[in-house]
Amino acid sequence: MHVLIIGAGVAGLTCGRELLRAGHHVTLLEASDGPGGRVRSDVVGGYTLDRGFQVLFEAYPAAQRQLDMAALDLRRFDPGAIICAAGRRLPIADPLRDPASALATALSPAFTPADKLRVARLALELRAQGVDALLSGEDRSSLAFLLQRGFSMRSIDLFFRPFFGGVLLDPDLETSAKCLKFDFKMLASGGIAVPANGMGQISAQLAAPLEAQGRIRYGCRAAALLYEGGRVTGAQLEHGDAVHADAVVVATPAPEAARLSGDPIALGARGTATLYLAGDMQLYQGKKLLLNPTPGALVNNAQLMTNISPAYAPQGKHLLSVATTRTPPGDDMALFKAALRDLHHMFAGDPLAQAALTSYQPLRAYRIPFAQFAQPAGIHPQLPDNRTGHPGLFFAAEFTEASSINAAMISGEKCAVAVQQDVA
Repeated sequence: MHVLIIGAGVAGLTCGRELLRAGHHVTLLEASDGPGGRVRSDVVGGYTLDRGFQVLFEAYPAAQRQLDMAALDLRRFDPGAIICAAGRRLPIADPLRDPASALATALSPAFTPADKLRVARLALELRAQGVDALLSGEDRSSLAFLLQRGFSMRSIDLFFRPFFGGVLLDPDLETSAKCLKFDFKMLASGGIAVPANGMGQISAQLAAPLEAQGRIRYGCRAAALLYEGGRVTGAQLEHGDAVHADAVVVATPAPEAARLSGDPIALGARGTATLYLAGDMQLYQGKKLLLNPTPGALVNNAQLMTNISPAYAPQGKHLLSVATTRTPPGDDMALFKAALRDLHHMFAGDPLAQAALTSYQPLRAYRIPFAQFAQPAGIHPQLPDNRTGHPGLFFAAEFTEASSINAAMISGEKCAVAVQQDVA
């Protein structure tokens, strides 16, 4: 069986690998010049820049199945975060996984004593709960869930909005509570990491067996699907060639999948921007994420990537990643100026950090208007299936599951199964 896969992002690569392992002939068409979709890294002047601030949750079930974690040479963040508010840096940590921060967390005013107990109780509950059980039942917004669990508005505003708002690109916490609970479970069950040489290493590893057999064609954009007798039988390329196959998998973001298939995949977009700055001085020590809870600020979170993996920058240099929860207007230099204003505010009262910030210069800005699709409460049962209403056509993309690397891999796995079941 020959399967044509349009798109070599994480879902398409996973689907292709699964079909290749099963002995099928696979061709992947990728419009860009490399694999991974949004999970890619660029090297600019010796600095490794991920295309958007991204991390890998090591407890992701699909990542455990699909990736050789040891080969990625993962570099871990310290559990928790540092809240930069009102001229103070307030540490938050998981004392079970970061004992060195237990006292500082216990004394941190970011959470009330009751909030700290609620965090511990929720972590234990979710760690013990299976994923299927966690995702079942009635749904509500993340904010409604946190309030129902009794969390104070102080803890929500200082921690949950910037932290999970950054993960979900939704500081209003309107996203389904099932997403927050799943991510909370992943955090309670394992670490957060990046490959030593950038997130693009994940995509490179997924692509390697396909590239070794010449299965991926880069710089090939599908202009339209081909039909024969009501069945999808291939794709017409922009430059005029046609590729025929027994089955076609569309593994693209939702807007492109809607264009090719003609199906109304109406999912709202959540955008972000990530700014990279290079500096000569270490801005701060430690491997925790920095959170900015200031309402209306451009910067939601920041991370000195070279604290996590020195390989992200040339020797003796430092790389700062700054992320937003929206795709802001204005030119890049205006964004960098606004980001530096926020960073100076986040490090108010720290003269060493203020001096270090003067050495940081803009490297590159990434604007990603469709970084995730909107996931309000109740949306997941309404998402498209891997099987479409068109014979011979299938979807492998996060929009069939949820918006995450894990979900993209799961969609690829499920799509490979569906193709083999339906195209005998």
